[in-house]
Amino acid sequence: MVTLQLSGIDEWLATKLYVYTGNWQSKNNWWLDAVAHKGGRYLVIIVMLSLLSLTIVSYWRALWQPWQRKVGAYVCVATLSAIGIVSFLKGVTTLPCPWDIQGLGGDRPPVYLYDIFASDLVTGHCFPAGHASGGYAFFSLYFAAKVWRRKSPQSSSNNLWFLPGAVLGAIFGIDQQLRGAHFLSHDIASALICWGVCALLYWVFFRGNQPAHIKVND
Repeated sequence: MVTLQLSGIDEWLATKLYVYTGNWQSKNNWWLDAVAHKGGRYLVIIVMLSLLSLTIVSYWRALWQPWQRKVGAYVCVATLSAIGIVSFLKGVTTLPCPWDIQGLGGDRPPVYLYDIFASDLVTGHCFPAGHASGGYAFFSLYFAAKVWRRKSPQSSSNNLWFLPGAVLGAIFGIDQQLRGAHFLSHDIASALICWGVCALLYWVFFRGNQPAHIKVND
């Protein structure tokens, strides 16, 4: 992430996209804006509301076993926490979006990671990548599948459940890069944060008082 920014790869890639898209004319492209951006946001909201509703109902009615309810609660808490932390950081960091930077359609000078919390700079509302976090936050499914597989060995490999978060996050990230909303490093930062949050909460939820076959350190 640091290498991408300080080496100039971030700006180089953004410049290529800026020229390719005709000075960010893709910003209001129907597929990129209405479908992948707004539609993607609604998709995440619908999925999360469904998961929350199902998990809450499972505590009132015997839909799931106790360990399944705990897994459901973990997915909800981890996914929402990852998105929330990225959103919070966007509100306090100073790194601007590509479309705000001089030479890329904006009027702001570049800001580098060592000034990410500088008090004399305005908030960039851009770092880490918020939209991509809506996909990467579903890394929670990978960790949930680790528990599920230990309880139900016949279930699909937990490695497959890495894909929803990775693929959705990448799609959302590329979409925003094509619109000029984020640098590549912004998306990588979101992916790392979401992975870290999901891993930490996996440890919090399942670290103790569990049967040997579902210990975190198997």
